[in-house]
Amino acid sequence: MSFLKRWIGGSKPVDGDQLARSAELQDYAQIDLLAHFAAGHPPPSAGEQNRWSRILPHPYPEMIRHFEKLGWLESSGSGQYRVAATAQPYVAAYRDRLARDKAEIMPKVREALAQKDTNTAFALRRAYEASFPMGKADWTGPEPQLSHSALTRRIFFLDHWLLDGLSNTTQEWVKLYAAEQHLWGATWRLSPDEIPPDVAQELARPDMDAAEAAYWKAYQLALHVDNQETWQRCKGGDHVRRIALAGPNDEYTCEHCRSQLGKEFLVARVPELPHRGCTSPRGCRCRYEPVLEAPPDI
Repeated sequence: MSFLKRWIGGSKPVDGDQLARSAELQDYAQIDLLAHFAAGHPPPSAGEQNRWSRILPHPYPEMIRHFEKLGWLESSGSGQYRVAATAQPYVAAYRDRLARDKAEIMPKVREALAQKDTNTAFALRRAYEASFPMGKADWTGPEPQLSHSALTRRIFFLDHWLLDGLSNTTQEWVKLYAAEQHLWGATWRLSPDEIPPDVAQELARPDMDAAEAAYWKAYQLALHVDNQETWQRCKGGDHVRRIALAGPNDEYTCEHCRSQLGKEFLVARVPELPHRGCTSPRGCRCRYEPVLEAPPDI
């Protein structure tokens, strides 16, 4: 208890701005945790608190009390917290740092993908995410499998009717855009100035501008690769016999796709995705979902 008292009540002031800019994980992890509450997230789960305790200088509950003592964190009742005004500049400085790191890593990944070097691109992603206290950025997808880079690589060699009617230049550009999003496990729309004029002219439609059309074309390519991988895994295993068709059911879902949602098929007889009969302006967004069966009673 005396150690905790010295730690919290010591005479040396805590410099939040220095913590936000530090290269030491235990330092900037403290501001990362503060930023968690600034974003309006609920308190971490018990498991997440244990993970935080392994990263922070002191266990999670002690750090919360420490932040309150410093006046950085305020309780809003029912276990909820919010970042106090005095700590807002530290969170802002940390977010600026994250934005710079993201702006630095994305061109490196894109350059590797432009060379179809998905292994290097994947290694860059892993190294980037490893720098985060919880091992993941808030904008990237779930923890990828080791085969993820090989799956991303398939996008570059697609010869599919989804690309019919597009010039070779536009096909290569869309594939790179799709591969980049697939590798990160995230999606984003480009600004008009990020799309080459000739590509934009080819992709734009009367009902959809070039940025939106590019987004959905890239989305369809990445989804197709994932669907094919799901089907191959189910076909080659003995633990899945049926596949269900899943997907969004919203104002952009066409009647053909809506009629298929929730249906289950034997793996060998599941309809090919994307549906050729889809009439949605966004394209077919259906995906394969393995139907896991309970093991038989012994």
